[in-house]
Amino acid sequence: MHDTQIVCPTIDYCKEVSPSLIKHILVPFDESQIAFEAFEFALDLAKKYNARMSLITIIHSGILSSSFIEMSGHQKIIEKEKLKAINSMLQELQNTSKKFGVEVKPELVFSQNVADTILSFSSHRKVDLIVMGTRGREGSVRYMLGSVTFDIVQKAKCPVIFVKRK
Repeated sequence: MHDTQIVCPTIDYCKEVSPSLIKHILVPFDESQIAFEAFEFALDLAKKYNARMSLITIIHSGILSSSFIEMSGHQKIIEKEKLKAINSMLQELQNTSKKFGVEVKPELVFSQNVADTILSFSSHRKVDLIVMGTRGREGSVRYMLGSVTFDIVQKAKCPVIFVKRK
């Protein structure tokens, strides 16, 4: 691995720079198989570029809204168990990353808008690259990518890599 990277600000001017432009990678993680594949891809990039990673899992805040308090005791237990399972999975991903020498910070966020939360997180945390999974469905562009993916690609202030099912 080289300590420099070639950057071309214009088509006729390239230069070597150091260190890498990729210092912080964000992986939105929703527990799906494609999210695991995006995590794997991002982990590989983070290792190669000596970058740190953030994992963000967003739970729709409607799940734990004020009406949650009024739910039956059984439903509260289910939600607490789901949160515990998500935190456990994020911890496991963090431990896996440590084995490869990659710093990962997992975060669990409650929000009503997934895309806006990802965009805000990436902006405030100075993310250099977003790596996320997409299902790659057929149809119009918005539905082919998915509404969250479409919003991210349209509004992100950093490069975005989409990992789709093989």
